Amino acid sequence: MIDWKPYLEALCNQYAQWWKVYTLTDVVGRQRVEVESPLLLDFMVETVQPAKEQPGEAQQKTERLGVLEGLRKYAADHVLLVGRPGSGKSTALARLLLEEAQASREINFPADSESRLKTTQSAALSPLKRTSAMSQGIDSLADSRIPVLVELRYYQTSVLDLIRDFLKQHGLFLNTSEIERLLFEKRFLLLVDGINELPWEAARRDLKAFRQTNAATPMIFTTRDLGVGGDLDIAKKLEMQPLSEAQMQQFVRAYLPQQGEQMLRQLGSRLRELGETPLLLWMLCSLFKARGKVPPNLALVFRQFGLSYDRKLKQDILISKESRRWWHRLLEQLAWVMTSGKEKTELQVAIPRQKAQAVLTEFLAGKVAHPEDCAFCCLEDLLNHHLIQLGAGNQIEFRHQLIQEYYMAESLLKLLPSLSYKKSQKPK
Repeated sequence: MIDWKPYLEALCNQYAQWWKVYTLTDVVGRQRVEVESPLLLDFMVETVQPAKEQPGEAQQKTERLGVLEGLRKYAADHVLLVGRPGSGKSTALARLLLEEAQASREINFPADSESRLKTTQSAALSPLKRTSAMSQGIDSLADSRIPVLVELRYYQTSVLDLIRDFLKQHGLFLNTSEIERLLFEKRFLLLVDGINELPWEAARRDLKAFRQTNAATPMIFTTRDLGVGGDLDIAKKLEMQPLSEAQMQQFVRAYLPQQGEQMLRQLGSRLRELGETPLLLWMLCSLFKARGKVPPNLALVFRQFGLSYDRKLKQDILISKESRRWWHRLLEQLAWVMTSGKEKTELQVAIPRQKAQAVLTEFLAGKVAHPEDCAFCCLEDLLNHHLIQLGAGNQIEFRHQLIQEYYMAESLLKLLPSLSYKKSQKPK
């Protein structure tokens, strides 16, 4: 018999700590300021209306729900959460994972539950309106089901292997046959993040087949664009709604209690344009806190945000000038290689560390005396102090896909003059 308690405890502990901070950064050698966002459970979704098959067919009524409420309501028959980059899809899944792990632990291991609850009722969770299955009634999917986060960005071989790896990372080792049996018994709640982040078409086919084979297992999927990766024929779709102006203002005041009003005055009517997703708002707040002014456009928000990492390290952190000199160009090259697959639909948001080091070594060849050593040192520094991180399976990823796309765009911008010249030289 499987002992789920250590796994659920590991999830509760890890994600309760993760939830303290809504941030992309964790710079080695710097004290991290923990700021809690009051907005994480206020995200709203609307049902996506299917296209009418017949003229005059009645339009279904649009539902507007809180994001977690909507996901719980439709998970049994599978639901797809659609939203813009940085709109809070992955954040919503992480929050749901935490709540379902707490609820499953309370249901499956009721003895001494009150003492366990105290360990998660930290100050970090109280403003996030923690939903306890015991204190508020079991308004969850955790009726003995075990939540598992399936991060498709790490796809290499199969969906089953992703499930196995996530369980193993949190202290539970199961082989493939055991996982298949648990799927057959409907023991899992699968939170499948990032259909658009699957690296190749064969992976999408595998995911679609997996969903069809395990149709009775509750599943929640996310994607940023229905045109990228498709919808896996999932009938029920929920769309993340933009933050309201009141939510944006609340967000800014929560992160910048001393400077929030000044930032809002500078933004004026541009608040909606520059800050309609939590990620963009966070970047704006971070830049305003450091510089005291708002960039004039979205492109400069990304550029200044990236450059800020080159300049904000403490003086007592020893980073060679040679390493720091290459950072921006190496990130551009890494993003370019990850985004430029052999096929038009091939895109990687995570690559093995060894491959990343080989990419940087090749780029530095002929530019520095010892390219392999320089690539190794620069990669270490970037992982410790910049906008890439080490993910599951020793794979390197940007801290958000939008950040990767920004560096890729900077790389493409440098190629435009040569591309325009080549185009002009073609015979007419």
